[in-house]
Amino acid sequence: MKRIGTLTKVKDGMMDAYKKIHDEIWDDVVEASHSCGTRNFTIFSIGDYLFSYCEYVGEDYEADMKRKAELEAIKKWKEATGAMLTPVDDEQAAIILKEIFHHDF
Repeated sequence: MKRIGTLTKVKDGMMDAYKKIHDEIWDDVVEASHSCGTRNFTIFSIGDYLFSYCEYVGEDYEADMKRKAELEAIKKWKEATGAMLTPVDDEQAAIILKEIFHHDF
């Protein structure tokens, strides 16, 4: 299993809409994500920043994420949610974080 942490930022005034769309996540998005090995997806917020955590349980992360990005449900979801996000830095809307510690207490 691979753990993935991501940092993103919501545009000013869009947090409620971002939360609402996730409260009503589309079934085909859940099915598409699951089919590509994504599990236990969680989003936390502080101010306008979002920290996302998920687990990947497949065999080929890069191939599965490429396949996931090409699925129509994911494209539509990214279009809907991406309009609510702003780049965290000058170039990237999302930054994949480096895992520095894990322990199964």
